[in-house]
Amino acid sequence: MEKRKPRYKLRLFILYIFSFIASVSPLLTYFIVKHERYIKSPSDTIKLTFGAVIILTIVLLKVMGTLKLPRRIVLFSLVCLLTYLLEAILNDLLIISLLALAGELLDYFLFQRAIRITKESASISKTADATSAQIEEIFKKYAGRF
Repeated sequence: MEKRKPRYKLRLFILYIFSFIASVSPLLTYFIVKHERYIKSPSDTIKLTFGAVIILTIVLLKVMGTLKLPRRIVLFSLVCLLTYLLEAILNDLLIISLLALAGELLDYFLFQRAIRITKESASISKTADATSAQIEEIFKKYAGRF
């Protein structure tokens, strides 16, 4: 009877999803509670939407590792544009940054250790499987000689 192999990829995928949720949930909760403050008019909503799209694009590029620091003129132009678009949020920057910190701490203490352990276990399991396969080949090759 063969042992059932653990599903490291599925476990890792689920841990990454919950890690992201834990990291973002304090901010998302705050924005849901205070949404009336940020979308007073359609122009505010449009500005915040464009700002959020730009921020998400920058974060996505950073996560993918393709974000290169642009020249200072481009960087400060981007900062100026984001400041204009996210003006309503900047008033609450202290609260938002504290909530972001709380989300990151929640993610770190609840999920990052489990993610690291799962990756190590998957690596160990993969190495053990490869080693046992090589040993089986050697035994098969030399089995008839003794």
